[in-house]
This record gives sequence, C-alpha cells and structure tokens, in this order.
Amino acid sequence: MINILKKLRSAKRNILIILLLALLYISCSPNKPSSSISEFYNAPNPFSPSSGEVTKYKVSIKSGEIVSAKVEIYSQSGDLIDSKDLVVDSLNKQTAEYIWAGLDKNGKYLPSGIYDSKVTVKDNQDSTFIAEFKTSIR
Repeated sequence: MINILKKLRSAKRNILIILLLALLYISCSPNKPSSSISEFYNAPNPFSPSSGEVTKYKVSIKSGEIVSAKVEIYSQSGDLIDSKDLVVDSLNKQTAEYIWAGLDKNGKYLPSGIYDSKVTVKDNQDSTFIAEFKTSIR
C-alpha cells in the first residue's frame, strides 16, 4: 500500500511538472503575438467628400508582415456604413492603405458628421490586431 501511495505522489509531481513546462512553452511560443499596430489614421481628417476630396487610411504594424487588413466605418449609432479591404504595400509589408471617397456601401455621399473607424489586421504570424478612432466628414 505504501508503494502505491509513493507511485501516486510521484505521478502527481510528474503531471505538475509537465503542466508547468507546457505553460512556460506557451508563454514563450513563437505563435504568441510579437507585433502590434504602430499607427492607424486617415488623412486628411476631417475631409469633404461632397467637394471631391478623398481621405487615405493607413495602418502599420511594428513587426512581421500584414497578410490582410480591413477598415470598417460605423455611424455614431453603431450601424455599419462601409467596409473595405486595405491594400498591403508590396515593398513594405508592414503597412496597408486604402483611399476612401466618403461614400456609403450604396455609393451615396455621407452627411457631415463623426464616424467610427475600425481596422482589423492579420499578420503572417497568425495574429489579429484591432484599432479604432474617429473620422470626421465636413
């Protein structure tokens, strides 16, 4: 009976060691996000689409390469106004851009106001990053 208890205690200790090593591995894993968004903005901001002015959205990450990036424009009440894929820079894959004319998803000019912009970026390390800010139309 004592031998069985010793074996159980040893097995519990081994399981605990394995769990601790697994946690250590996960915390140091190369799949852990090693980048983040370094900038997300549009310029000019505010802009006036009804007079032919456009704005350029730009997003950059600190390291790695952008695989895809999408910007979504929302009204202040939370309705999705427009959604566009950004184009990844072929020379510097840490940046992506999109030129927006201030039109809704039906092709109509948006009225003056403040809109919420949200970008979702996926990188080559299978990480996803999200950032938000305000876009103004005058």
